[in-house]
Amino acid sequence: MFCPNCGTKNDDEALFCEACGTPLREVEAPEEQAIPGYDTPEQPPVNEEPVWQQGQEQQPGTDNGTFWQEPPYSDPGYYGGQPSGGSVQKQKKPFPKLLIAVIAEAVIAIGLIVGLVKVIGDRFSPETTARNYWEAAMNHEWGKAYDYCSFPDSDLLTRQMYVNANANNTETVDYDSVKVVDASEEARESMDDLSSLLGSEESDQTENIDSGDVKVYTIEYRLKGSEEKNYSYVTVTKSDEKRFLFWDDWKVTSSDSWASGVQMTIPENAEMSLNGVQVDSSDAVVEDGMKTITIPYLFTGEYQLTVTEEGMEDYNSILPVYSYGVDESYIELIPSQETVDQVAAQAGDDIKKVVESALEGKDFSEVEDCFTEDAISEGHVAEDYANLVESLRGDGEDSGVVTLQLNNMNIELDSQPSSSYIDLYVTIDKKETYRRSWSDRLGEDNYEITEYLSYEKEGTEWKLSYLPVSAYDF
Repeated sequence: MFCPNCGTKNDDEALFCEACGTPLREVEAPEEQAIPGYDTPEQPPVNEEPVWQQGQEQQPGTDNGTFWQEPPYSDPGYYGGQPSGGSVQKQKKPFPKLLIAVIAEAVIAIGLIVGLVKVIGDRFSPETTARNYWEAAMNHEWGKAYDYCSFPDSDLLTRQMYVNANANNTETVDYDSVKVVDASEEARESMDDLSSLLGSEESDQTENIDSGDVKVYTIEYRLKGSEEKNYSYVTVTKSDEKRFLFWDDWKVTSSDSWASGVQMTIPENAEMSLNGVQVDSSDAVVEDGMKTITIPYLFTGEYQLTVTEEGMEDYNSILPVYSYGVDESYIELIPSQETVDQVAAQAGDDIKKVVESALEGKDFSEVEDCFTEDAISEGHVAEDYANLVESLRGDGEDSGVVTLQLNNMNIELDSQPSSSYIDLYVTIDKKETYRRSWSDRLGEDNYEITEYLSYEKEGTEWKLSYLPVSAYDF
């Protein structure tokens, strides 16, 4: 059978359309039943006056002299042989099954929505955030712990850096009886007491706690096998974002998870990296060949520190970072063996250049590129060079060195080199001929001289810090 209203096909026995509820059959009213023991009186014709019998008392309000024939039944509940309410009992219209199903589904849906709202609300609550972060950290799930946190904006505060900084923290802790307690009120009172003690006004953090934007939780737990309680403290802050448009987003912001303003001092031309990530040194302060880098933020934990510079040995170590900063902040590099060999070769060339220039009587300006700026500015090198020139040349006629040979030059390290100095020990076979004012014959000397040289790092070059030979040797 098809519904005359919407055209939906229904069962042949259906009384109402399953889709729209429209009645599919005409409901026939049952036949009128006379009241047992009574005859139904005839009804007067329509628009005819009632019959009045002679001799009966005229009813008030009549004027035709006739009397009203009372009906044979005096029961006020009946009129014309029928109950005043009608004797036809109409069948009640059945409630549509579809409507019942819709209402039931709506009730179930509302219940599900209410339950879902509560479940999601609990999932994103500040208490749940604090507990989930704490459990992730205790279980060394550092990537998961990072996702519950909010950190300052910094290139080095990345998820991978957080995982790497905590990679060595692998000690397993078995715990149970975990309880999360809201300690926001205690934290606010503590901050108020501190402000009062310092004679300062309430901080912004106190105001945030009062407004509900910051909550402090105490995590109570016991280590397995112990009856004593342990405590951890977690601070969570309401962020500016929302979860699924409705729920507040809470993030862990405990300040002991990072250090701020960490300073490291390394050689001026060196580069530093932490866990393979190069640290920006463009704003470093340079002084005396060293530069101090200020790192805005670093996670607490351990880092693989590497400092490199061309010509220097790489520096590698584990750098622990605490909430207050670092204990090791001044890094020096030592020259590589290749650099030491290069400086030793340079020393032989510098000695020959200085001695030959002095023997020819050249001005100090001819050799000043062999020396550091500090040595030149102090003046002692130029003075020592002038003495060497005088010793070698004599008066230029009756005295002075005529020929000079420096052979078998042997150069070795005098001491362990540092980031700024390389000290060398030099032996030289010297052979010279000379004249003296009291003799017409040339004198000759042939013996070994010993010199100590000190090279200082100036920028990317190594230069002498004093004269490599002495006037007393000639």
